[in-house]
Amino acid sequence: MNPRRHRRAFVLPVILVLLALLTLTMAGFVFFVRAEVAGLNAHAGQQQARLAAESGLEEIVALLRVAKHDSTQWFDNPQRMRHSLVWSRQYRRDADPVRELGSRREVLADRNAAAEAWRWSACAPRYDLSNAQSFRYGITPESAKINLNSATPQQLSVFMTPLLQTLEIENAQELIAGLVDWRDPDSNVTPGGAENEWYNTLKPAYNVKNGPFDTVEELLLVRGWNAIALYGEDTNRNGILDPNEDDGDASPPAWDNGDGILNFGVAPFLTVSTREPDATLANQPRANLRGPPQALTAQLQKLFPNGELSQTTIAFLTQLQGSGFDFGRLVSSAQLYTQGYVAPATVPSSELPGSGDGAAPGEDGSPASGPSSQPSSQPTDPAQQNPLAPPVLPQELLQSPVTLAELPFILDGISVASPQTATRNGIAGLINVNVAPLQVLSAIPGMTAELANAIVATRQTLPPEQLRTPAWILVNGLCDTATFHQIAPAITTKAYQFQVDIVGYADHSEIARRFEWRFEMIGPLAQVQYFRELTGVGVAWPLDRDSIVLNAPGAARQ
Repeated sequence: MNPRRHRRAFVLPVILVLLALLTLTMAGFVFFVRAEVAGLNAHAGQQQARLAAESGLEEIVALLRVAKHDSTQWFDNPQRMRHSLVWSRQYRRDADPVRELGSRREVLADRNAAAEAWRWSACAPRYDLSNAQSFRYGITPESAKINLNSATPQQLSVFMTPLLQTLEIENAQELIAGLVDWRDPDSNVTPGGAENEWYNTLKPAYNVKNGPFDTVEELLLVRGWNAIALYGEDTNRNGILDPNEDDGDASPPAWDNGDGILNFGVAPFLTVSTREPDATLANQPRANLRGPPQALTAQLQKLFPNGELSQTTIAFLTQLQGSGFDFGRLVSSAQLYTQGYVAPATVPSSELPGSGDGAAPGEDGSPASGPSSQPSSQPTDPAQQNPLAPPVLPQELLQSPVTLAELPFILDGISVASPQTATRNGIAGLINVNVAPLQVLSAIPGMTAELANAIVATRQTLPPEQLRTPAWILVNGLCDTATFHQIAPAITTKAYQFQVDIVGYADHSEIARRFEWRFEMIGPLAQVQYFRELTGVGVAWPLDRDSIVLNAPGAARQ
């Protein structure tokens, strides 16, 4: 064989192998480049989704600067808080076809042809158990929840017991006792609770806090508490009974019972941050009747320059203060209105729920009460009264000239709180009757199931100007004067702290991210207190479906 021809025959396979290797290398390089580009695009999309959600937060803050106490503007406002456009090359915010249609159905019919557009929606559950309702587009004030640090054991029992029982948790009182021992400053063990002796036996061991809760999730450190009690079956925290939350052991959570009813747990109704200044809706200091007598007349004239209070009423208040009347005997400025007042029948303090032997509230969750043949002998000092006992009206106020028309201005502009306490810490734990769900309203001392249902039904029909103060409850005849006196110290219509659940997403992409913020409005500024991403538990909100309905006891499944 010719050696030269043999060498040529050998070179050809080598060249082919080299070409194959170069082809594989180039293919790998192209694949790597494409993967990097796809990853970069995905990262950019994720960042865009986050920026869209943050844009939603800023828009909500701008709204709260001018309307933080007007829940009709932000509690359920799909026109403003659903599919809100952040950026698009094709659409303008004032001519957004999705906003005009109120839906993205046509856009999503062909996502490949969809215009590039980034949006946000602020979503929140409806937790009222009276009927089935769809979720809402809006935000939630923390004042629609129960303050974990300021609620009394009786309030916690009335609120938590039925919710925990629906989760088949039979030791609700022990969980409440452990909660109280965790937050109280002493080392005394409440029956069923625990102090350091128990916590020090754990591995790893730790001490009881003996101080206020910093977050609701801190309950997981308390004896007996777990994710079941805290979150119930609603693992993605959207208030909607999703398929995996109603299939028993088939998928997480393993503890759902498949009964077609969503058990919420207690976390959605709890907060640690509610407080409000002793100020008017216009952010002016209230006229405190426990302040210096010489300043009262000038304060009242300044606060009510247009005759909101009659001269007769102003004269009555100044004369009462000048006579040395102790306004510290009052639990609320609502007691300045006495028309239609009938002294409530009371039972001895030792027989009231939560007193003495630790008796529990009635089976329906309302304070046990009954008629008494003896005149009331309750102390008129609020510090000495049982918190569940109806407040007794001092005799000096029975001739009060305050009218029902003046009551909203009394509640807004006049205070009987301790000046030092109100100025230093604000007033903690008030419940917003304009938006609080039935479960939270039930925990207000003096509240009945009938009154709570009437509040929920009536507030949806009233214009914003009537909802400015809690006086609307009495003005609309939902309760009598004595009952209003009892609930007034615990209620408000104001909101300073808010929870926001926002999803940022696009029309042209399936990328979406979900975030939660809790913040406090301090004047025009929003101070973020809590932030976390919830995308890991699911975007959860069916933003393009209007038929999703919350399954509740007594409601048909959708």
